[in-house]
Amino acid sequence: MNILVYPHELAMGGSQINAIELAAAVRDRGHNVTITAPDGVLSSMIRQLGLDYVPIPRAPYFPSIATAFQLSALARRIDADLIHTYEWRPAIECTFGPHFFAGTRMLATVLSMDISHLFPRHVSLIVGTQQLAQTRPAQKIWVLEPPIDDERNKARDVIAARSRWGFHDDEIVVSVICRLTTDLEKVEGVLEAIDVVGSMASSFKLRLIVAGDGACKADVDTAAASVNCRHGREIITVTGELLEPDAVYEASDIVLGMGSSALKGMAFSKPLIVQGTAGFWRLFDEQSMSLFLYQGLFGHGGRGRVELRSILEKLAADKDRRTILGNFGRSVIEERFSLDLMADRLIEIYQQTVSEKQRLDKRLGSMSRTLFDVAKFRAKMEWHALRYAIRGRSV
Repeated sequence: MNILVYPHELAMGGSQINAIELAAAVRDRGHNVTITAPDGVLSSMIRQLGLDYVPIPRAPYFPSIATAFQLSALARRIDADLIHTYEWRPAIECTFGPHFFAGTRMLATVLSMDISHLFPRHVSLIVGTQQLAQTRPAQKIWVLEPPIDDERNKARDVIAARSRWGFHDDEIVVSVICRLTTDLEKVEGVLEAIDVVGSMASSFKLRLIVAGDGACKADVDTAAASVNCRHGREIITVTGELLEPDAVYEASDIVLGMGSSALKGMAFSKPLIVQGTAGFWRLFDEQSMSLFLYQGLFGHGGRGRVELRSILEKLAADKDRRTILGNFGRSVIEERFSLDLMADRLIEIYQQTVSEKQRLDKRLGSMSRTLFDVAKFRAKMEWHALRYAIRGRSV
């Protein structure tokens, strides 16, 4: 098959990395795979994996009619049998580009925590959790959990990783790797973790390393500096964005996170505390595994700092328990989230999508509804932009 893969961007993020790793695994199984997206930091990863990459301009607004035409031309050029998009914007641009004009088959992956109402109802979807799949019972949906390359993501040299940031053998290192933004309250969780680790550092030899960048990094830097100043030594280490954050996972004793970042921590045999929104923190263990396999490594609602501190105190005091949980998490990755398993399953989905027939009336009805919803969305965005511009001139 000739497959065109279109992630929504190439900034650091789980959805984009999953798209690239799966594309390489599918290519290695004998298929022709091309990736297209606006240029970004992950383009280097695409090139390292030897994948064909065609950059497209970054549109000033989304979804973009110009991008839809560019996709149509690219799909014709590579004679695409299937276009696999990631997240809502690429799916819509593909729907009204090569899918509409040439009938090119398409498939969309959603690794967000919900499915946008803008998604075309006739397009087959891949989602990461059973919970999300049940929100659209009338739509063709497959569940494909985020893949982890369990051969590349595993502990190899913990001593070297810890020495990179000067962590001592008797220190317990907690890590979090994420985009420092308000999306899914990621930065709120990071700030809670900084506060909790700072409050525990007098009782436990605890350190926290935060890897990532984003609009809220200045808030993280300020909070980290405050804790470090209070203790007169570095308790919180903020690295900024790392293209290869493997050493952070490897240097850790405990990992905090959600989604793909959390899964990678498990792959490195580290105990995981799952972060969510509205104060959600919960240990991934034998009791919580079924919940997280259903809803994804995420959650909503909890006791915030109180809950996180309680979990950290128990783990910090019990090295054997940390080892047991780390080994348990690694086994779950190998059995449920292996990249090889997911790539084989994805190819089966590709083959079904290309071969199945779809009623014309269903496709046209779905596209008409999506076109109407997108037009309303664009009109609303332009109205807000106009109001903002008028307000700015009147000040």
